[in-house]
Amino acid sequence: MSRILAVAYYTFLEMIRDKVLYLLLFFAIFIIAIGIGITQMTIGSELDIISDIGLGTIEIFSTVLSIFMGISLVRKELKEKTLHPLLARPISRAEYIIGKFCGMSLMIIVEIALMAVIFAILLFIYGGAGRFITFIPAFYTIFLQTTTVIAAAVLCSTLTEQAVAAMLTISFYIIGATSYNLVYAITKRSSEFTIKVVNALRYILPDFSHFNIKDNLVYSVGIDQLSIGFATFYALLWVAIILSVAVALFNVKEIH
Repeated sequence: MSRILAVAYYTFLEMIRDKVLYLLLFFAIFIIAIGIGITQMTIGSELDIISDIGLGTIEIFSTVLSIFMGISLVRKELKEKTLHPLLARPISRAEYIIGKFCGMSLMIIVEIALMAVIFAILLFIYGGAGRFITFIPAFYTIFLQTTTVIAAAVLCSTLTEQAVAAMLTISFYIIGATSYNLVYAITKRSSEFTIKVVNALRYILPDFSHFNIKDNLVYSVGIDQLSIGFATFYALLWVAIILSVAVALFNVKEIH
């Protein structure tokens, strides 16, 4: 465990040195400008609009960060040959992969926390500071969804070059983000056989609808504890499966 934590800490510091958190400044400017602009042009509750845009932007930024930082986690060290001396130490390849995942997840926690602070300030400006606490479950499910994307990025980073890894990870995210609506649309206009096949695929492909509670919270529909619990289980299951595959493939990979 100590070796995993050491790799995670090193990974976190590496991303800090790469000035990843400067993205948050762009986020602050983006969310404030877009939020104020849209509220001026849209009929409806300003707080609902700001909340919807804020949570959506946190999700998008978290996903983009996890993809484009995650695909370089292993590949960068393979390319620069800085991985060789690390693996020469008493650390297994499994510990290395899990440590990389944990370091990236720590970065996402910090990123979401800082974005949440910016979001809270924006809510305060519009007189809705009291609503912030109701959105905490959404921050949590955004983190859960992002961890599955990080795991996919780590897996792809161990397999291929960054450009291909980026396309594969983005494809994983797109499938997860659209699978529920796609399945719903197909099952409405298809034969019974097609419906059975598509429903079977739902259990194989990622389905990020389990993490999507933003609209319920923004528009006060409400959520239950079961949905949060299942989202946690679903994320842990996918992360465990993907990282297991990543470790298995990395163990047999020849490092030159």
